[in-house]
Amino acid sequence: MINIDYLIRTNRRSVSITISPKCEVIVKAPRKLPFSEIERIVAKKENWININIDKIRENATLNYNIENYIDILFLGQIYHIAYDDTAKTISLEPNYCVVPQKYADTVVRRLTTWYKRTCYDILKKRVEYFSLLMNLQPNAFRLTNAKTCWGTCNSNGVVSLNWRLIMLPHDLIDYVVVHELSHLVQMNHSKLFWELVKSVLPDYRTRRNELKKGDYLLALFR
Repeated sequence: MINIDYLIRTNRRSVSITISPKCEVIVKAPRKLPFSEIERIVAKKENWININIDKIRENATLNYNIENYIDILFLGQIYHIAYDDTAKTISLEPNYCVVPQKYADTVVRRLTTWYKRTCYDILKKRVEYFSLLMNLQPNAFRLTNAKTCWGTCNSNGVVSLNWRLIMLPHDLIDYVVVHELSHLVQMNHSKLFWELVKSVLPDYRTRRNELKKGDYLLALFR
């Protein structure tokens, strides 16, 4: 039996069910719909609700390790931070990010520098690849330390990408790159804009939804 944590009645015509980050079941329903009918609809979705609650709990555990700098992400892969008193530089090994022991007290700052140095060429090459594919050329490419977004493109044709993109898998990096390059043609999110994105990435909606799950990364390494 699924418990409804929050029931919100509005003038809507249908019932919607969402799961909050705290695993609360939130139901929005028409004002006059009997509660018994709402319970019946929720019961039919019990399997879907339980699956999504399990996913949220699993992600919460993963996020805890990332947010507390126990693990790091690089191109979508998880690496456990391992301190080594013989290491001289930060490096990636299978399943591990090796960090010199002497960096232990400044690990966040050291990793930030390492990320920024490592990501520039990787992100620049993706911009160059899609610029050629889309026949669009930005006037400049820059890294940004933005707090709330993964990338921007201004009216001067400058594409800026958040260096934290390097934590995400290739398909999500590519989505952000294509998104920002498309703004060279459409400085908005109109239908024409999304048609251009779709012409390059037919599955852009899936990528966009996956990207939202990584928004917590924007608050890291500050």
